[in-house]
Amino acid sequence: MATSNQQAIADASSDQRPPMLEKGSYVPWASRFKRYVDVKREHERRVMDSIENGLFKLKEITNLTSSTDASRAKPQTYADLMGDDKLIYEADIDAMNWILLGIPNDIYNFVDACQDAQAMWKRVQRLMQGNDLSL
Repeated sequence: MATSNQQAIADASSDQRPPMLEKGSYVPWASRFKRYVDVKREHERRVMDSIENGLFKLKEITNLTSSTDASRAKPQTYADLMGDDKLIYEADIDAMNWILLGIPNDIYNFVDACQDAQAMWKRVQRLMQGNDLSL
């Protein structure tokens, strides 16, 4: 008899969690992962753009503190983001989290060190297609 936790996992529909990657099945996993992302409407196409094109680039922003002060540039932070830029940044975070949720524990540490979803995706691809784990 299954425990309630096992039953909850079995009952969860595939649109609530990314597919799990198994050794030797990278190609079907990648296809299922992309379909999973396609049905997530919160970020429309932004998550796949993050995986395919890389991380959203934060900009340098200029602050004019007064009319007599020279302008000062500072790195943009999440708090500075508005509109579409904020949605793109959040999609980057979702893409990284979904990839990490869908990979096995034995490659997690090799992938978690990546700074963006595109690098994670490429690392998973290399690892699962038999290349050296030290990449």
